[in-house]
Amino acid sequence: MSTQRLKRNIGYILGGVVAIFFFLAPLLQLIIMSLTTDQGFGFTNYAELLTKSRTLQAIGNTVLIAVCSTLIAVVLGSVMAFLVAYTDVFHKKWMEVLTMAPFVIPSYIITLSWSTLLSARGSINGFLDANFGFKVDIYSLGGIILVLGICNASVVYLNVLPFLRKIPRDLEWAARVCGRNLWETLRCIDLTQAAPAIASGGMLAFLAAIDNFAVPAFLGIPAGIPVLSTYIYENVIGFGPSAFRSAAALSVMLSAIALLGTALQGMLVRRSSGMESIREDYSVRVPLGRARPFVQWITLAFLSLVNVVPLITTITSSFFPVYGTKTLENFTLENYAFVFTNRGILQAFANSAMLAVITCMICIVVGTALAYSKVRRHSLPSHLVEQSASLTYAIPGIVLALAMIFHWTMVPGVYGTILILMIAYVTRYLVLQIKSSTNAMLALDISLEESAAVFGSSKVRMWFRVILPLTIRPILSGTFLIFMQSLTELTLSSMLAAAGTRTIGLSIFSLQQGGDYQRAAAVSAVVIAAVVLAYGLSALLPHLLHKKRMTPEAAADVKAVSAIQAA
Repeated sequence: MSTQRLKRNIGYILGGVVAIFFFLAPLLQLIIMSLTTDQGFGFTNYAELLTKSRTLQAIGNTVLIAVCSTLIAVVLGSVMAFLVAYTDVFHKKWMEVLTMAPFVIPSYIITLSWSTLLSARGSINGFLDANFGFKVDIYSLGGIILVLGICNASVVYLNVLPFLRKIPRDLEWAARVCGRNLWETLRCIDLTQAAPAIASGGMLAFLAAIDNFAVPAFLGIPAGIPVLSTYIYENVIGFGPSAFRSAAALSVMLSAIALLGTALQGMLVRRSSGMESIREDYSVRVPLGRARPFVQWITLAFLSLVNVVPLITTITSSFFPVYGTKTLENFTLENYAFVFTNRGILQAFANSAMLAVITCMICIVVGTALAYSKVRRHSLPSHLVEQSASLTYAIPGIVLALAMIFHWTMVPGVYGTILILMIAYVTRYLVLQIKSSTNAMLALDISLEESAAVFGSSKVRMWFRVILPLTIRPILSGTFLIFMQSLTELTLSSMLAAAGTRTIGLSIFSLQQGGDYQRAAAVSAVVIAAVVLAYGLSALLPHLLHKKRMTPEAAADVKAVSAIQAA
């Protein structure tokens, strides 16, 4: 057997072992647990669950919340994408920032902000009760739907905006020549062409609503409104004789819904893939004329109302001991003193920061190596690991957390330590790094590597002198997303964190569930400041990195190879 073939076989074995042990085995353990009964294996757990009224209520609530919040997200996201892509409104950058705010701020902080804004003793409900005789109850199905719709509108916006800009103007001009007016052209041409992208964004919003644990946990648990994700959590923390079996069966049901939605979303993406090679057109297609000032200021006011005012309310309330007593005499920094002196909160910040950094380091090394192997060598093991990682990212986080419990309890020294959180984070987010690194490698001309090899450059030298300098920006874009999601993660840590491994998201959740809203607001304000600072630094990163990062040695190699090829 040749050395090359031996290396290939070893690669196949290692790739298969990694894919099975870290990604597929936990899910297999989950399925096995869902089928385990006192008499052996069967569907008894599923049958018993489906006879309980709370299970049927959780399934119905999950579907209802996901569908209704998706409709809100589709309308908000699509309208904002249309205004930014086609109209001549001013302040588009601010509109985009406000639209994307729920994407960068953790959903549990947004939920806490809305619950503070619409508190039963708050000024808004006080005004409504005094003048109209009713109050808005945020701890309800309607409250959950509203917050999820606002949180997921940015997902639809990101999916629809570039597609609208890629619709050829030739089609619009042809429709106008045939006698269609502007609005008929938008309806018959642009809306029809953008339908797959809107549907794809809607499906992503649906999946995000199915996956979200924070919003129904913050608003649904106090009100006794179950959804599948919180129902799984209730079963696990209940520690009954069949709690884990029931939770496993519920997880399989939730995963089936999520995977079906993922498959449908993939079909919609393939339908719209023909636009990928078209450049985005940033020209104005719908001039608003005299209506422009009205539209832009109404839009900015609305976005500020739903995305900024709740956050300001939360930050403001963190300076007072009790909500509803906002006077100068009650102004205090006691809540922030608690944040910066409490050992548990400081440990939670340290744990979250450490987990985020370690997760990013592992993902950037492993993900970039897998992407390079997939793109340059068409490695089957790399494809297998990527598909396995995609599966663990597609299933809801609460399901992955439960699968981690079943799998890693068999390995001594992992469960109950911070190590299981690190493994869960890497398992969850690795595919994001693989995708971004793959895009970076596809954009890198292979002739650059060939030139380095021709002139005797070693693999290590080639990586540090040619590949990394030219791909670092797109690679880091995926890494930054992983860092922010790991830093503010809640779902996995709610199931896997132990006493000394609590994260910042879990700390805010515990404070809110315990009724300590002011301290939860203070911790949230610190997290908001950290997130805004991090995204501000990320915006400066492209300016800090040179436009051309190729070293002089690599540039000389490319020129020499080009001369040789020309000769």
